[in-house]
Parts: sequence; C-alpha cells; structure tokens
Amino acid sequence: QGAFQPAAMSEVDGAPDVTDTVDMSEEAAAVKIQAMQRGKQARREHEELLRVKAAFEKFDTDGSGSLEIAELYDVLKEVGVDIDTETFADYQLALMEDYDADNSGTLDFREFRKFYEQVLANESTRKAYARELDAAVKGLVSSALSNVIERQEMEGAALKIQAVHRGKQARKELQERREMESAAVKIQAVHRGKQARAQLEQEKAELNAAALKIQ
Repeated sequence: QGAFQPAAMSEVDGAPDVTDTVDMSEEAAAVKIQAMQRGKQARREHEELLRVKAAFEKFDTDGSGSLEIAELYDVLKEVGVDIDTETFADYQLALMEDYDADNSGTLDFREFRKFYEQVLANESTRKAYARELDAAVKGLVSSALSNVIERQEMEGAALKIQAVHRGKQARKELQERREMESAAVKIQAVHRGKQARAQLEQEKAELNAAALKIQ
C-alpha cells in the first residue's frame, strides 16, 4: 500500500494504456475551442458596441449623452421614414412610445442601443420599422377621424332621439287636447240636455196651466 503504481499495460503488446491520455487531449481541445468561440463572441459584441456608440454620437449632436426630440429627426431619416416638419411630431411620438422606457422625453444610450439592435442594425429591420411607424401614425389619424365621425353619429342620434321625443310629446299633447275637447263636448251635451228637459218641463207646466184655465 502507498507504493508507486505503474501505468496500466495493454494486454496485446504490453504498452501503457493511452485511453485516459486521449480523453484528456479531447477535453483540452474542447476547452480551447470554447475559449476561441467566447473570444470571437466577445469581439463581435465589442465591435457591435462600438458601432452603436458611433451611431449614438453621430445623432447626439450637442454631446449631451441623450437624444432630445429635435435630434430624433435625423434618427427617423436614418430609419427611412419620409417625414417633414409637419409630420415629424407624430412620428417622433410613435418612436418614443416604443423606446423611451423611462418616459424622460429623451433616448439615453441604453434605450438607443435597444433601438439600434432592433431597427438600425440592418436594412430589412429599418424598412419593417418604417412601415410600422407609418401604420402607427396613420392609425392615430384614423382614430382621430373615427372620433369625429363617432361624435357626429352620436350628435345625429341625439337629434333623432330629441325628434322622437318631441313627436311623442306632440302626440301626447294632441291626445290630451282631443280628450279635453271631447269632455267639453260631453259637458255641453249634458248641459243642453238639462236645458232641454227644463224647457220641456216649463212647456208642460204652461200647457197644464192653460188647460186649467179652459176648464
């Protein structure tokens, strides 16, 4: 026990067993490959970070460390959006709603980096986002127009309701007037009936009085 153990010998030729040595060599090679891949990945990420930083500094014309509203004009142009001074406000608002995570009214480097990676990184994503911004802005205009139409429809409905109400009120008043007229006619008929009966009674009395005089 505790004595030195010689390397295992092959049963075929008595040579040392090199299986462990081969396994260690493969593991070492795998580690080297992984290290190389990590190195390449780190270099790519560093190069990408430099590109993002260069783009950010290009747009950050005042060197404030964040992109203000006015500086977003060139950003939107870079995306490929066809804007002018009249439509800029709508487009920048749509962009800020997507990427101004802290609602500061500006894009800091972290927010711009996300925008760069998702939009500016390649031509296809720029075109796709430009279409999305167009749809968003047109959606805002359509929504406003829809609100106007909806308000007009509501006003029209209110007018119809008022007209129906006035019609019902007029019919009710007409019905009440007719009922009052009918009641008046009935009262007049009753009154005339009373007068007629009183006159008839008077005539009978006069006839009876005349008959008594004759007798």
